[in-house]
Amino acid sequence: MFRLRYLPIVLLLSSATTAHSQIAEAIAPNRYVVVYKSGTVPADAESQITLAGAHLTAHLDRFGMVAVSLDTAAAQSNLAAQPGVAMILHDRYVTAHSILFAPRNATNPNTAGPAIPLFPITPFHPNPYPIFFAAETDTDYNSPQGWAVQQAGGFGDNIPGASATGPWNTSKGAGVRIAILDTGVDQSHPDIAPNLIVNLSEINQSPTTGLPSACDDGTPQDQTGHGTWTASLATGALGPSTGNVIGVAPQASLLNIKVLERLPSTGATTTVACEAGQGGGLLSWVLQGIDDAVANHADIISLSLGTLVDLGTGDGAGWKSQFDAITRAAAQSGTVIVAALGNNGTQLPNGTLIELPAEAASVLPVVATTNPACAEDLAANATCSPGPITRPYYSNYGDPNAIAAPGGSYPEGSTTDPTNSVSGYIMGACSSGLVNTTDGLPANGQSFGCFNLGHTQYVQAMGTSASAPLVAGAAAILCAAHPTWTAAKIIATLQTSATRLPSISTPVLNLPAALALQ
Repeated sequence: MFRLRYLPIVLLLSSATTAHSQIAEAIAPNRYVVVYKSGTVPADAESQITLAGAHLTAHLDRFGMVAVSLDTAAAQSNLAAQPGVAMILHDRYVTAHSILFAPRNATNPNTAGPAIPLFPITPFHPNPYPIFFAAETDTDYNSPQGWAVQQAGGFGDNIPGASATGPWNTSKGAGVRIAILDTGVDQSHPDIAPNLIVNLSEINQSPTTGLPSACDDGTPQDQTGHGTWTASLATGALGPSTGNVIGVAPQASLLNIKVLERLPSTGATTTVACEAGQGGGLLSWVLQGIDDAVANHADIISLSLGTLVDLGTGDGAGWKSQFDAITRAAAQSGTVIVAALGNNGTQLPNGTLIELPAEAASVLPVVATTNPACAEDLAANATCSPGPITRPYYSNYGDPNAIAAPGGSYPEGSTTDPTNSVSGYIMGACSSGLVNTTDGLPANGQSFGCFNLGHTQYVQAMGTSASAPLVAGAAAILCAAHPTWTAAKIIATLQTSATRLPSISTPVLNLPAALALQ
């Protein structure tokens, strides 16, 4: 059995050189975002962009911006010289925050698969995983696998699996709209489909103006797995014929806004490169996603993605100021934005380095926590034992505005009976790929689904990618209980009510306490 116990989920920021090289690699060649002085995109912007020698790739009218592609320094200079242009920023690559996962064996659901790091990854080819539906409903919630949702406040109203009374006696999120900006969702998944009301994709695969990928067809369908997993933790459906998991806000409406596609791990377009690939996209796509979320009246936006920027550079400072304006405007429109702080295992801010969007204004950053029934233990062959809630080794930390929520940790628990055993991992839904397809490059009856595991519906995983949607679900419960509260009030209440523990420096989400505040 293949296991990696000591390899970080992503490379830790062990030096400024490493961090700055990551920032340099995040710059998308020939892709820029143009910011206009008036905050309004001029009516003749497209013709002016063409005259400058560039190509318009996306309107970001709500923010007074456009995205462009250009190939020459002269085109950039011409564009910058136009009287209405305030600044031109490099567009950036954004990635889904990496997770470590262990698949459930679909042939025998009581057998866990190997622990596999998503980034970096050793190519691994499991046996094909058939589509798997459990005969019973919500069985993973009503088991030790439901620990993360329950710890985040998803319990009560006599739902089997946790305390009979709790936040769900007040609300399950009905009437609240949660936008998941990620790799898309599996729109036919039984834990996703009942609550899915908006299904959009911001992916531009044009060879000249977009970011083409042979690993993804650009539709709203999740062909990576990351977005389905995060969405199920926020608003996985509850009740008969709704799959095996429950989200913190199981009656909230789900807005799927795909801003990341499956990208190959290298420049190659082979099946192996795609299987080892990750969810990624452009920062301008994330801005489009925020715009569409607000336009579709999202009450909550959940972001398990990000990029590092250096405030010591003009480009980094420019992005921070623009993101602050965008996220403040979203908050003023009534939208709560929750974002994972990331999995680099480092303190942020780190000098002039910050994580966007988590550290933008009016955003609630989220740090990961461990399962108190399975204390973190990085030793080989460790087994679960109780311990204090701590910050797992991979989670970023340090932002004074952050709260903490379950992200999971080692050990993963039993490999012979995972659904009935305590685990440090978090169970969530995963993508089965496009309906009636087999695993492979998205063409000729094929599609990718759950990471490199084929077409399987559930996966155990860990990362701050779980923490953000769990908090988003909690925010939805609070919004439903107090529909007149502003976004700032919702965030402040979650921060004020969070529990301070001696074992972790970041206060921990406490939804019952938040509901008790007026």
